[in-house]
Amino acid sequence: MAFGQPLDPTAPRDPMVIARARPAAVTLAAALMAGGAVMGVLTAFGMISAAAVVATDFRSSALQLDAPLTDVNAVVPLIRATLVLSGFATLALAVFVAIAARGLLRRSPFAYVAGLVLVAASLVCALMSTSITAFGRNVRWTVNIDHASPQLVGTVAQSYTDAMPSWLVGLAGGLTDLQTLGYIAVAVLLLMPASKEYFRTRLTS
Repeated sequence: MAFGQPLDPTAPRDPMVIARARPAAVTLAAALMAGGAVMGVLTAFGMISAAAVVATDFRSSALQLDAPLTDVNAVVPLIRATLVLSGFATLALAVFVAIAARGLLRRSPFAYVAGLVLVAASLVCALMSTSITAFGRNVRWTVNIDHASPQLVGTVAQSYTDAMPSWLVGLAGGLTDLQTLGYIAVAVLLLMPASKEYFRTRLTS
């Protein structure tokens, strides 16, 4: 309508924007994602802070078991780098999950898609964290040693187990288990018809 002109009763009106209530499934999914992000941060800091200690203790244990010094020196950097990189990957995913959780509460379609992708990535990362902490003895740490003997492989596996602190095993294992359950629930909640419809029919003012 032009300024100063009378209102034409026959002219079409601007559409009324009606705010739509957020489904409980979306609210719960965002809360679970936020909780999972906190667990991810704790796991990440645990792995990063323990990397140097685990590497040092592994070196001492392996040398006490008569592993060759050259081979031990080849494995130590791999152990340290694996723990540090896994920790930073876990931390980065946790931060992105928290951002996506906030976006869900703001009804962002991008956050909806990103949330599903990040949840899947976090599940993979949680599995990797568990595999190098609770089940680290099964990792082939001698991969960069040519023709590593079965005896060396066994010595490295035992030394790694002895060097891995029980608190880190409990922290990573317990929190990643909770994360896994929570993120599976998030995927189910976000894929519910009410959640999909909520983000598909987003109204703009």
